[in-house]
Amino acid sequence: MKKRLDLQLWHEGCWMLSLTRTYPDTTLVVTDICSDGTDILATVVVSGDGDLDLDAIADEAAAAPAVRSTDRLDGGIQSLRIHTRYKMESSIYDAIINSSLTPIGDIRIQDNAEYWTLLVDGGAISSAISTLETDADVDILRVTDYEPNASANHTVIDEIRDDLSARQTEYLLSALEEGYYGWPRDIAAKDLAEKHGVSGPTALEHLRKGESVVLERILEEVRDRERSETAQLRSS
Repeated sequence: MKKRLDLQLWHEGCWMLSLTRTYPDTTLVVTDICSDGTDILATVVVSGDGDLDLDAIADEAAAAPAVRSTDRLDGGIQSLRIHTRYKMESSIYDAIINSSLTPIGDIRIQDNAEYWTLLVDGGAISSAISTLETDADVDILRVTDYEPNASANHTVIDEIRDDLSARQTEYLLSALEEGYYGWPRDIAAKDLAEKHGVSGPTALEHLRKGESVVLERILEEVRDRERSETAQLRSS
């Protein structure tokens, strides 16, 4: 049976670990990662507590000797998303793959440690960890049976779309395209209502109900992820 492993790792030469040492309140979350045989390519979300200067952190990441290039994708006050290309020898990714471990989910780097969720054959755990330990310090946080979920590919966005009525979706997307959610707004609610040939209260009703669905589901996801990350930290 397949097993899910939650591991805490540390290894030499990792520029992301170095960044969390320089900025202790910083959390890096790698949402996508792959190797082209020479370099590692990864999308990284930078966030943290306190009054962090995200631009300074991004500049420091770009200046790391192992990093070949960075591109800022998007960001705001609380987080910044960047795409990075860096030298393979500064990453543990290939060592993990060569250890017959399969990464699943995001990778979190915090407090000078990396947190990986991996998939492995149940009978190969010992040998896989032994192989990985030649390149990294490894702590096993949790081992559980892996139970594929038929709805695993059903994302939060799919759930939101399922919960929105056709009219709510129509009005929300129209409001987005017309700049209703900008600051300052490019269009007032009454003008948006006129475009749809309805009264202001009717337009606002569709918008408010739709906004409630979107906001509640997104905040629930944020809450669940925060609780999961806190539980992982406590277990370590």
